Amino acid sequence: MVRPSRLPFFLTETGRRLVFYGSTTAVIGLFAGHYLPHTVGVGYLKDFAQAYKNGEKQLPSDKIQKHFDKAVTLLNLSEFEKKFISPFIVYGFDVYNAGSMKSRFGGIVGIPANFEYNSAADIEKQDVILQGRKINWSSEGGKLLEECLILNEDEQVFAICREILTLNTHKRFIQSVIPSAVWFFTYNLASLVNRRNNLYIRPFSLRCMLYVICGIFGFGVYSFATDITEVQFDTSVDKKLAALGPEMANAGARFYDKILKKNIAMRKLTGDDYYTAGGNINYMLRQKTVPLTSRKDFFVSGYKKFINKEETS
Repeated sequence: MVRPSRLPFFLTETGRRLVFYGSTTAVIGLFAGHYLPHTVGVGYLKDFAQAYKNGEKQLPSDKIQKHFDKAVTLLNLSEFEKKFISPFIVYGFDVYNAGSMKSRFGGIVGIPANFEYNSAADIEKQDVILQGRKINWSSEGGKLLEECLILNEDEQVFAICREILTLNTHKRFIQSVIPSAVWFFTYNLASLVNRRNNLYIRPFSLRCMLYVICGIFGFGVYSFATDITEVQFDTSVDKKLAALGPEMANAGARFYDKILKKNIAMRKLTGDDYYTAGGNINYMLRQKTVPLTSRKDFFVSGYKKFINKEETS
């Protein structure tokens, strides 16, 4: 006796209803999976990115706290807004942010340990491990990395301001809505085509082709929407920073120059092509962020505009 296939169940009214409930759950789950970590779960993200030394959490020094307070003052945050932001020491050499100042759970700014360095002599070279290996500091990549790990006070303040301004947007909420909205749209598109063409009575392979096409289309929409919003937020933050004056524009140009050099050094030391020869992140088809070279050029041109205005006046 041949066992009946279970597939026809999903063609029944009960089966379709079950699929609808499953899709609705997926919509809610996608939003929650993206948004909750940056709200109720922001503490877990902080613990995950936290830097440790000798088994204990590294805490912001008086120097870093001073620079953080200067950034907060420079951005003219209200006393209410200040309650929703706090610094911590993050693992690695890149600044980091999580959470949102638009949420009651607040946001956190991860500041790398190299912000403590005043000169190359302060680098604890024996403790710096890259891909499980110690760095050859005498190599070309090692010398370049040593050079770009030292940031001036204004460069550090710029980096902190950038993270705070990012947290003070609706970025987390919008980028949590996108995957849910795209899933909802894709599911309804497939359902509409199924109903209008009565594909429920057609071979499953035909419907499978439809789902694959809709899935590829949905992923394309998701990728485009996510990337374009990320680029818009990056651009908006950079414009706000440049508007703070020539000192901030100059600091931004120098900060991005050092970030590019750091990435070039990482490429030389690891031989990995995650970064391009120019220091940008090497995306294949997508453009998930504004290229670092473009962000640097923006502040270079902005600083030149300030200087030209001063000369003409």
